[in-house]
Amino acid sequence: MNEGTISVHLARFILDSVRRSGTSLGRFARLPDLDPEVLRDDLSRVSTPTALVLWEQLTLTEPGSAIGALITSHAPIGTFGLWDYLVTTGENLIETLKRAIAYLECIGDPAREKIQTIEDGKHFTIRHGTGTWAPDVVEAIDFFALAMFLTRARAATRRPIVPLRVTVSHRPPHEHRQLVEFFGTRNIDFDAPFNSITFLDDDVRAPLPKAQPGLEKILMRHADLTLARSKVVLRWHDRFRATLIAAFHEDNASLEHVAQRLAMSPRTLQRRLGEHGTNWREEIEAIRQEHTMELLRTTDLPLQSIAVRVGYSDVRALRRAVRRWEGQPPHALRQATGHSR
Repeated sequence: MNEGTISVHLARFILDSVRRSGTSLGRFARLPDLDPEVLRDDLSRVSTPTALVLWEQLTLTEPGSAIGALITSHAPIGTFGLWDYLVTTGENLIETLKRAIAYLECIGDPAREKIQTIEDGKHFTIRHGTGTWAPDVVEAIDFFALAMFLTRARAATRRPIVPLRVTVSHRPPHEHRQLVEFFGTRNIDFDAPFNSITFLDDDVRAPLPKAQPGLEKILMRHADLTLARSKVVLRWHDRFRATLIAAFHEDNASLEHVAQRLAMSPRTLQRRLGEHGTNWREEIEAIRQEHTMELLRTTDLPLQSIAVRVGYSDVRALRRAVRRWEGQPPHALRQATGHSR
């Protein structure tokens, strides 16, 4: 039921992270599942494509491998609602971590987030994987997930636990001092087969200082009820639009790719669009127009750069399109908004 969506708690946090980066949130107002009423309802589920647009913006304003991990410093226990208490309440850390993974749907997209645990009697390892999105976005989400397990482990034990090892499947950055400081270890392996964080067995099996027997059962019952009452906000066409916007920002807005994201064939996607009184060409044109107007009115990018970003072959094609949409050339629009380049 909740596949293709994330919890509103996580969506609010990513949106707040974008806001803290200094980015104006006006450009996200057209995304229907970021409406203020939606964000105020703790039962809402925000589409994963909408979340990806926010993640992309975050990676653009705060480039570098560390951003996914570092934003968790602004996420005290309670930020992610019920999930935070599932991961910090129980007899010991190994039980709470396993419970939180079992109820991952309370925070993330159950169709995209894949988590596995490995035990060998000496170590406890959590492996994480996410979807095949833009590389920078995937990297940020992977670091965010590993950082979340570490920060919640520290909160549950009330100790500055240091992982034995962290591995990521991404290329090493030029400098990763911030990641070393955050995780507390230099044992961070890049270009690894998996994204993982490994704890010592003694750390995960030690009794938690604030254990309250029976509380975890109450929390699990509450989680089951919450998931059953969740509200997936977007109608089908809204979800299609959110998926198309995310694909457009990734420079991968092909019919085949978007259909795959929506778990249907290209032919079925075209048929569904026809049922909604539109077609693929019209939808692409609408997204291209929105993005072009936004770049013209809010940036000083040269017209050639804008043409490339929105998928036109050259500046002449861009000028023709703008005149068709607005009845005036790009430079006139820019002069009206103070962007005359």
